[in-house]
Amino acid sequence: MKKKLLFSAILICLTSFAMAQNRVTGSVKDEKNKALPFVNVALVRAADSTFVCGTASDDNGAFELKDVPNGTYELKALAIGYETAKRQIEVVANMDLEPVVMRQGEITLDEVQVLAKRPLFAVEGEKTFYNVAEDPSIQTGSASDALQNTPGVQVDVEGNITLRGTSSVEVWINDKPSHLSAENLKTYIQQLPANAIDHVEVITNPSARYGSKADGIINIVTNAKIQKNQFVSFGANAAARTFAVPWVSYVWANEKFSMNIYVNGALSKAKGQSVGSQQIYAGPELLSSWSHDSTLFDHRFINGGIYGNANYEINDKNSLMFWGGYGPGMVHPGIDSAFTLRHEFINQIGDYEYLTTEDSKQTYDFFFSGLYYQHKFNDKGHNLDVSLSCGSYSNKTTDYFTRNFSLPYLYRREVRYVSDNRSPNNSIEVNYNVPYSENGEISVGLSSEYVRGFVDYKNDSLVDNMYVMDSVRSYCYDSHVRDHEAYVTLQQKFGGFTVKPGVRFMLYDTDVDYHNVDGFDKKYQYQHVMPSLHLSYSTKSMHNFKLSYTHRISDPKAEQRSMYCFYDEDSFRTGNDGLKSIYTHSFEAGWTKFWPTFGYVGISGYYKGKSNDINTISEAVYDGLYGRHVLRMRPVNVGRAYNAGGEFNVTYRPSGMFNVRLYANVYDSYLESDLGLNGDKKGYEMWSYSFQLYVWAKLWNKLEINCSANYNSPTQTLFAETYSNYTVNCGLKSDFFDRKLSVFLNASDIFHGNRFGENADSPSLQSSSSTTYNTRFISVGVVFRFGKMELENMARQGGNDTGGMPVK
Repeated sequence: MKKKLLFSAILICLTSFAMAQNRVTGSVKDEKNKALPFVNVALVRAADSTFVCGTASDDNGAFELKDVPNGTYELKALAIGYETAKRQIEVVANMDLEPVVMRQGEITLDEVQVLAKRPLFAVEGEKTFYNVAEDPSIQTGSASDALQNTPGVQVDVEGNITLRGTSSVEVWINDKPSHLSAENLKTYIQQLPANAIDHVEVITNPSARYGSKADGIINIVTNAKIQKNQFVSFGANAAARTFAVPWVSYVWANEKFSMNIYVNGALSKAKGQSVGSQQIYAGPELLSSWSHDSTLFDHRFINGGIYGNANYEINDKNSLMFWGGYGPGMVHPGIDSAFTLRHEFINQIGDYEYLTTEDSKQTYDFFFSGLYYQHKFNDKGHNLDVSLSCGSYSNKTTDYFTRNFSLPYLYRREVRYVSDNRSPNNSIEVNYNVPYSENGEISVGLSSEYVRGFVDYKNDSLVDNMYVMDSVRSYCYDSHVRDHEAYVTLQQKFGGFTVKPGVRFMLYDTDVDYHNVDGFDKKYQYQHVMPSLHLSYSTKSMHNFKLSYTHRISDPKAEQRSMYCFYDEDSFRTGNDGLKSIYTHSFEAGWTKFWPTFGYVGISGYYKGKSNDINTISEAVYDGLYGRHVLRMRPVNVGRAYNAGGEFNVTYRPSGMFNVRLYANVYDSYLESDLGLNGDKKGYEMWSYSFQLYVWAKLWNKLEINCSANYNSPTQTLFAETYSNYTVNCGLKSDFFDRKLSVFLNASDIFHGNRFGENADSPSLQSSSSTTYNTRFISVGVVFRFGKMELENMARQGGNDTGGMPVK
């Protein structure tokens, strides 16, 4: 009982301490007792200069700081043409300060260039801007809060970032890829004050300038320079579905050098069930077989890793960055258990009933590293950067396969699969950017990438208590890809109008070499030119229009064009020597309107047309290895395909700490193919849509509430239609003790609507399948942070000693 009382008392004390909030009011005057409006007022901790909150004085020179915890602080008042005024205060309750008097300094308004106030949101070329420094409602928050207000960007309670609903996004910092691990990136955006950010750029349809494989780029541009930064963070995430991730992160930085190291471990479990049935046709209305199967799977994953990067500012013109990481992992046990009932109508006629179990153990590891160098010729965008990177991935799997027949007679088949996969890679990239006028610039670049793939697969059957290699089902091959690219882009501004044409050149080599087998080696070379054009126009009333076109080409790999057959237990796959490159033409036009006190509304239309799109089809063929008709999978070119539709998004944000977003996407999907029964061209058309509703709020600058709902209608691929699915997620996150402690609670897929499945209807195959995972669960996490971040704001207007607040 005493322990319970003591625990309750401690909890009450901690809660009271964490929630103690006060209001500090005052006014700012000059030496002549005249009120000074629009003065930046900042409150920093006296112990370590950590920014706590800030505001600006009103027309009468009055200011108010809200939600100030008890403690000792230094109050700073900053304005162009005046010396910074400082005062130490002790806050224990609401307080009204004596007027802060500012003395005129050496810098006057006549001596500095005063920049016009920028709009809160803007569109320029391919980029959408959120000018964080112009948003007073967000200045007391973190970089994570700023991202929540960036068009199209969402940050969940665990710190995961998505752009327009997809996680395929790269995060850049000050025009450079961040190369931060996921947890280090979460710590960075949580600890970086929003008032240290000048603006955030969002690119949803990257031009020829970017070789990014991601669907979008988020670039955080700061207006602050780190004087000193040292953090130790550690925490753990756990979920009810057997999921635990402990981790620790260390960050150290000064004006010249910064580094961070992240180490983690993870234990997770995936359980689920799939049910399917299929009918295989040897010809028109000629049924070859029918089967039904039900599978249970239970996999346990154990992995970990160490990641790090380091930055060195050699001088104002030159900088270096290094990054690297290593991570081992294991899947064990990986157990699949499937019950199958099959009936053969043509060959081997009769009923077959069997139970198949697979017990696998998989070990893998990966390594990556890179070096980045940048030289700035001046501060107006004239720069050169070079990056080198290398990495490797290896995977070794041992799988014991057992099939127990009960029909047509008792029989047991045992097989052992052993595979060894390795994939080393390296690349180099050079970019050069030079402004040719105040409103125009040219960017050029070169890149080269090499990727090797090695696969060694052995299939051994148990015969008389000994494993004997099955030479037909075993194989070994080497593949290589060499991708050399160059680009040129030009950007020119004409008032509110921006034009950005560009072109990317590509030389793509791919080859495959099968060991101990003749006649299947292939080598191909492709050469392409891919143009792009981005146009945008912005008005002073914050109407933004954009029109873009990009051309992309994706080439098949050599192994996709080799006719080598890979035999499995009940089917096989092969390549297609006639496979062609995919040509994609993407058009997008949009209008966006921003309101400082409401939010924004956006409407866009798009068309993504493909010729020779590659799909995999299943065909029924008779094969002597099986003695019956089985499915052969091979890649084919679809004659023509496109997705054409529209997106609508609206965000209501009455303040920087609350927003509601609705996103809708409706599109027409069309496929044209001559792979039907009679070889005639036939079009397959389907309308699909998706909706996302997202609500985010931050209360008392401590408690975050995050709710999202997503629905995806059925979609189509060649001869197949996927099921619809939906998810509803809700989360809470709270910060305590000046963000030294964060706790989150998240409920995922509350109504268990995230299912997967499809119905297929092709000349050779009619099938249906559905799979359910343990996607409904509750997860919790806790993060502890120790250290401090001292920032020197790089004022855009030439002010001095900004003390961590943006000068306006």
